[in-house]
Amino acid sequence: MRQIMDFYKITEVVIDGITKGKEIEIYYPRTENREEGWRKVVPKSITTDIPPNGEKLVAGKDRLSPGHILNAVDSDSENEGVKSFIIGKVKKARKLNKDG
Repeated sequence: MRQIMDFYKITEVVIDGITKGKEIEIYYPRTENREEGWRKVVPKSITTDIPPNGEKLVAGKDRLSPGHILNAVDSDSENEGVKSFIIGKVKKARKLNKDG
């Protein structure tokens, strides 16, 4: 069985990506459109629900939970635009070494 990262460490990587506007990779389970695996994304925000209904959360101020939504541009997707990921389903996250 693959090891799953600690939720706190995953949110650190995601928040760093949001703050710096940098592309990261997340390991996400299978969906109806994609197989399980690594996805390159540019995180934009974390919200309480899928847009447009969700309230935007502020890292360091608001408490994040596994049910919150990561809104990110999926760099690998053929469909442009922001995608929504349940942050608690992200199994791993890592920074990409692109200009720091």
